Amino acid sequence: MPDIFTEKLLEMAMSSYTPRLKEISKLRVDELSSVKAKIRTSPEEVEAWFDAEIAKAGNMDVSDILKKMKL
Repeated sequence: MPDIFTEKLLEMAMSSYTPRLKEISKLRVDELSSVKAKIRTSPEEVEAWFDAEIAKAGNMDVSDILKKMKL
């Protein structure tokens, strides 16, 4: 019985957060496309962007991800 309850709970959570996750994904795709377009024209800017992204990934916390999803 608990497995069915847990499954239903996860399904409800997924249906609630799927639109927000898709929006976050679209924003990320747009950001990456923008950076890709700058590779040849502004390599220093792209390198700085990657450095910032690496720093963010190294410091990311699960609670930060959940906060972004709630917005």
